[in-house]
Amino acid sequence: MRSQTIVDTRLSVALDLDTSLKANSFFFMDPLARAHLANQLLIYDQLAIPTKDFAAAAIFIHWLGLKEFERLLRSGSLAFLHRPSLLGYAGNGNGISGFIIQPSKESGFAWWQTAMFGHAEQAIEIQLRYWCPSIGVKQRSSLTQLIASHSHGVEYDNDFFMKNIAHESYTDIMQSAELSAWASLLSGNPRKLDLKRVPGVAPNQLKVLSSGGITEPAELVLHVAETNMALVMGRLYHNSDVWVPAGGELLLRSKLQRAKVAPAALENFISLLDLEGVPDPGAAVASGEKSFADILRIRGKRLSRRFRKWLRTADSGSARELERLYVSSLGRKSFYDKLPAQSLRFALTRAADAVLPGAGAGVELVDSFFVRGWVEGYSPKLFLDQLRKLRRSES
Repeated sequence: MRSQTIVDTRLSVALDLDTSLKANSFFFMDPLARAHLANQLLIYDQLAIPTKDFAAAAIFIHWLGLKEFERLLRSGSLAFLHRPSLLGYAGNGNGISGFIIQPSKESGFAWWQTAMFGHAEQAIEIQLRYWCPSIGVKQRSSLTQLIASHSHGVEYDNDFFMKNIAHESYTDIMQSAELSAWASLLSGNPRKLDLKRVPGVAPNQLKVLSSGGITEPAELVLHVAETNMALVMGRLYHNSDVWVPAGGELLLRSKLQRAKVAPAALENFISLLDLEGVPDPGAAVASGEKSFADILRIRGKRLSRRFRKWLRTADSGSARELERLYVSSLGRKSFYDKLPAQSLRFALTRAADAVLPGAGAGVELVDSFFVRGWVEGYSPKLFLDQLRKLRRSES
């Protein structure tokens, strides 16, 4: 049975080297983020939110209300994945790197820096203190413990990171005709492309992925690395489904191609499930016409729970039936008849042994964390990014 959980990086605040207050404030004010949370609560039983500084937890309290936030945590509907580091691209041949920052003796950390690079409980308490000042000390302490108890560290060692994030990302780009051509173009078409030493990054410089589109080779490399990080988190956290940035499903195909899976088998590995023109409750939440309380009431109804169960076992041929079931799960026609329409797109994957008979017998020969997962039965559903494009739009 497919996972009831999604590792949802759309709800993960992208932090950079600037003050996290800026990124978190933009996220807090983003109506599309609120809409996404509302819609995902109707689609998945559990949302697992990757985070570095836990500001998302405090922001969700503002969006949902404290009682509903606590209820979602206690019911297991909401969890947080604490990332050990941020991803950056370092100069002088270091390339993709996980990094943290330590305070110096000369200047200590501001509170938001302590939250970014401190331990989980420390980060949670600090974010609650500054984002939710109306919560008293005693209540804040118990809430910190509650959030921490529903948080899970993303754990791996440096060898795992270098092989399955850094090296895997370089290989993904170089083995993809489109991505390698794009990386070469962004690099000025060098005779030989070295993804550990792309132009635009000084020897003593560290770059992180921005939200404004990809205009430099380091940004492309980091985009692929973040996609691989999302896949790692999905695999490590209960073999979950994953919300992936644009192009994520293409990376999955290229990984299996490198593992010498036959082209005929690849045709059956990924199929697209498109739910077209279904009502968009999230848009109503974003506009203020509906509340998260409305969404959570629907979420708890029997038809809504049954829809989420049906979606877990769906195939590409059941799209029309799923559309009907989704509309039915929203309840009275008066709720959804004026809602704008949305399109939901999933990439449905099959376990490698389902498309490659006998793959399980050769698992010891597979030199890839991702392919090994598929051979062993992992078959995530990828919720595809419909909001952001990989390339920046032409002006």
